[in-house]
Amino acid sequence: MSAEFITDQARWQQIIEQLPGFCGKAYYQYYYHRVCELNGEGRPAAIYFKQGQTAIFYPFLLRPVPAILGGNGFFDMQSAYGYGGPAVFGSSEEAIQAFGKAHADWAEKEGIVAEFVRFSPFLDQSLLTPFFKPELNRKTVSIELSGDFASMLCRASGPRQRNYRKAARAGLRYVAMPDIDKIVRIYREAMQRIGADSYYHFSDRYFSALNELPPDSRFYAGILDTDGRLIAGGIFLQDETAAHYHLGASTQKARDLQPDTFMLFEAARHIAASGRKILHLGGGLSLAEDDGLYRFKSGFSKKRHDFYIARKIHRPQKYQEFSAKWQALTGREPQILLHYHEGLEHADI
Repeated sequence: MSAEFITDQARWQQIIEQLPGFCGKAYYQYYYHRVCELNGEGRPAAIYFKQGQTAIFYPFLLRPVPAILGGNGFFDMQSAYGYGGPAVFGSSEEAIQAFGKAHADWAEKEGIVAEFVRFSPFLDQSLLTPFFKPELNRKTVSIELSGDFASMLCRASGPRQRNYRKAARAGLRYVAMPDIDKIVRIYREAMQRIGADSYYHFSDRYFSALNELPPDSRFYAGILDTDGRLIAGGIFLQDETAAHYHLGASTQKARDLQPDTFMLFEAARHIAASGRKILHLGGGLSLAEDDGLYRFKSGFSKKRHDFYIARKIHRPQKYQEFSAKWQALTGREPQILLHYHEGLEHADI
């Protein structure tokens, strides 16, 4: 048995290249975690566990508890935004038990206070249940890219098909964008318009890092109107087998032309031509059936996936201590597990 703690990019890349190709591998890359680090979410780190024929690769972001709360020497960890968690290959119950113990021992040694996991909806997490107690967070949607484009379109709902045809009649055009600069402007305007949580606005450094992702790991899609103006754009990640809709938006004035629907169908056409088998659209904002974003995405396909999260407190006494100090300083009530980073100037110093 071996359990290796990794922060070195070269070693990380060596391991990731040894792992089999799988849907969602894009979210396990070092460079994607580096993007999240530049957004202030923590330092990229991973645990690589091996026993017999079992290998487990678990990447995450490691973040110090704010010093102002007395957090010196303590950390928390969370999966990067998107879909991650431990990727298990060749699993056996004995090896999973050994991984659970190795992970707990490491967390104790490294001063881990709390852990938030976003699990990949494409990987079997059932053997991990005793350690993480996953909670169903929402459903996600994917488009299977089998058959020709007409077949793909026919598998969508009637309203989505009509949306696409309306956009096509309006003369909308799909283009590959060389960078995300113009897409970011549309995205941020949309986030302000809908009153999105500040987290979803993302930092300039985050978008700059997305712009610098390796070309084979992403593509940027744009939709132009008949005057050649960009009216919608999307940022997509990709791995060997699939592409993943990461962020996107359209302008308010062009909404009636259905540019978002047109973009996702045309992106699916583009991805299918590359030989990839799946376009993962992600989910809505909740588990509610009337969630607007989920309703929109669910019209593209009947294929669903369960997205689980897990919350784990390794040091309950310390967690309560840091939370109480945070509440006293901010006058706020906790809304999320790792709330004690929010609203503090220089929180990670």
